[in-house]
Amino acid sequence: MSAGFDWVPDPGRGEWLRLMEAEPLGSVLSVVPSGFEAYARLFHPVERDRPRATKTWQGLDQAMYFADVPDLEAALETERATWAQAAASFGTTMHAQAQYARLVRADYGAVDGTIAPDGWRYSDTTEGRLDTASLAAAAAVLARHTSTPDTGIAAIWEGWGGLVSSAGAARLVLLPSDAWPAPDTDEDTRRVTIPLLRDRLAAALRQRLTGAHVSLTARFRGAHHDPAPGTGVLAAEIAAGPRFALHGNSGRSYFLFEAGAHDFADPTWPARAPWVEEPLWAHSPSILWPEDHAWVLATEIDFDSTLVAGTTALIRELIRTPGLEVLPLRTDADLTWDGDAINRPQ
Repeated sequence: MSAGFDWVPDPGRGEWLRLMEAEPLGSVLSVVPSGFEAYARLFHPVERDRPRATKTWQGLDQAMYFADVPDLEAALETERATWAQAAASFGTTMHAQAQYARLVRADYGAVDGTIAPDGWRYSDTTEGRLDTASLAAAAAVLARHTSTPDTGIAAIWEGWGGLVSSAGAARLVLLPSDAWPAPDTDEDTRRVTIPLLRDRLAAALRQRLTGAHVSLTARFRGAHHDPAPGTGVLAAEIAAGPRFALHGNSGRSYFLFEAGAHDFADPTWPARAPWVEEPLWAHSPSILWPEDHAWVLATEIDFDSTLVAGTTALIRELIRTPGLEVLPLRTDADLTWDGDAINRPQ
């Protein structure tokens, strides 16, 4: 493995990606560079749930259903789902240029909690971050398609809250089950309202937080009225150091760290990464490449999928890898919000 995610103060290590700036921002070749044999899109998994007793949310008043349920965790059947499963639930078509909102027949910004005709309730996707399990599965494949699986660069977007300073940082605290807040009752209607965090229960279950829930209380890191570099997760030297900037003034600047594919194939990598404070919500690299430049994996900060450029053999293996949802992608694919013409409303 690499030398412990050492900080790279030389932005020149990323100069070979500069040709992406010639492409329209948001296009495939502005996220991963041109010149590779093949390209693919790795779709970020979502969560879905339904009541164990009824097997469907259809026809249920969600608040009243839980009014007399003492154990919300036991009452919900929760699982990780693919975009293809979401498409099957909603009767839409999964394809390489699919947009999640179109798949679940929802308006943009109103996706979370959408209930399908088959009874499943689907969560929203995760933008700008590939979950640890998916990254580990992909990295194991990537390591087999480079001559330098132990060396390379992980580029971390500078804009994550709390990374450079304490500004915008909040900490969610784990509480025992018996400390979980009880449902609220409206004094006028006597209707029971389940805490909003119920909708996030799926994420907690995925991480196997047995017997615990995430507290609604946010504790801000520090008490800085004018946060300065070095008051966040990164050491002051790194926070104030040079960054690799792409696409002009688009806000896409990155801290660079030494890292190889083998580092991320180990799912415990968040515990060693200097840009991670809480492993449960670790940010994956925005851009990852090996020293020999055999491939590039990139998660654009505004995308809910990750793009990969590499050899045809690499892309074929990723597509066949269990636990990943990957489709081959054309370099001229339209990944904008309206790019999903197949599922476009009439």
